[in-house]
Amino acid sequence: MNTIKHKEAFNVRSYELSPAGEATLSVIANYFQEAAGKNARDLNFDIEDLHENGLTWVLYRMHIKMDKFPGRWQQVTVNTWPSSGDGIRAFRDYQLTDRGGNVLGRAISQWMVLNVQNRRPSRIPNEILEMGLKVSEHQLPADKSTFPVMDEPDTCTIIMVGRHHLDMNKHVNNVAYIEWMTGYMMDDFPAESACIEIKIQYHRECNLGQTIAVKVKRIADSEFLHTIEDADSGTKLAEGITRWKND
Repeated sequence: MNTIKHKEAFNVRSYELSPAGEATLSVIANYFQEAAGKNARDLNFDIEDLHENGLTWVLYRMHIKMDKFPGRWQQVTVNTWPSSGDGIRAFRDYQLTDRGGNVLGRAISQWMVLNVQNRRPSRIPNEILEMGLKVSEHQLPADKSTFPVMDEPDTCTIIMVGRHHLDMNKHVNNVAYIEWMTGYMMDDFPAESACIEIKIQYHRECNLGQTIAVKVKRIADSEFLHTIEDADSGTKLAEGITRWKND
């Protein structure tokens, strides 16, 4: 019998490490995405199940906060489950633990259902909403706050979207945005620094061949504001805030 909560084990690979010898935040986000996909498949509301009804999942917002990053070959477990929704947004909680059950990090994602034909939000089917666990508290707050406006960035990197950035929806995979935000910092930013928290909101799809601008601005000693825009039109595709540590 399928259960609402799902556990998925991962072993940290050598090619998933940062210069500090730890898994990166985008690697953790990929673990979360994989575990969530398997949980949705088991519960029969995977992206392929929605496609049968002309619908698809899109990630609207993600918040990840890490206490400690796993190292090379370390085994970790992602615990994830769909949680309370509001008709338009479906929430999903995540918890990352080590082999001893110690919590390494937490996350919450907010999802929307999109009509494949008109690319507009659609009400989430009741059977999916009713399946979500009724929780008094999420692993992290279901934040609705807006992001500061970026005036003049400290740095801007221009990227062209390639085929390796695309997912099953044929647009840029949501983890690629996290890779861009955490991977393109100032030239003098220490390579060993670890991004320990990210709040990211997705606004528009990003497609093959599109030229994008990844902009960064320091807003506090260890906090940075990020925007990802279409380089030609200036249309905002995603925005976020990251927090870093540098031991």
